Amino acid sequence: MIHFYDKSREIVMKLSDFSFDNEQEQSIRFSSTISYAFYKASQNIESYRFDLEDLLKELNLLHANKINSVLFRPIEGQLEICFKQLEFGCIAVSLKLNYVDVDNYTHNMYESMLMINYEIDQSFIPELINEIEMVLKR
Repeated sequence: MIHFYDKSREIVMKLSDFSFDNEQEQSIRFSSTISYAFYKASQNIESYRFDLEDLLKELNLLHANKINSVLFRPIEGQLEICFKQLEFGCIAVSLKLNYVDVDNYTHNMYESMLMINYEIDQSFIPELINEIEMVLKR
């Protein structure tokens, strides 16, 4: 499980129920749940293992102050996680959960989005890195 905390160490989002297939381009499926204030939303996500590996590499670079931002957006665009380095070790975090539905009868597309923005500091990154590493070791 991967947890995203706010400054008060309250869980804002968690990624759970990871499953990997054994194909050459190893896909990964997981559940994303955002819970912040009175908002709550969940979505099943599909991506590739290398997307999660890239997130891990970029978070390590962000923590080492070698890059200023990190963006994780799985292939279907249902989830977007952005980290942006601010001043004095602060990091702006943006979590976006998208939901798209198509009415099979009218062919109309309905889209909704939940976006949460908050700040953390550098001290939250090592734990996040560790949790991603644990998921990838499966």
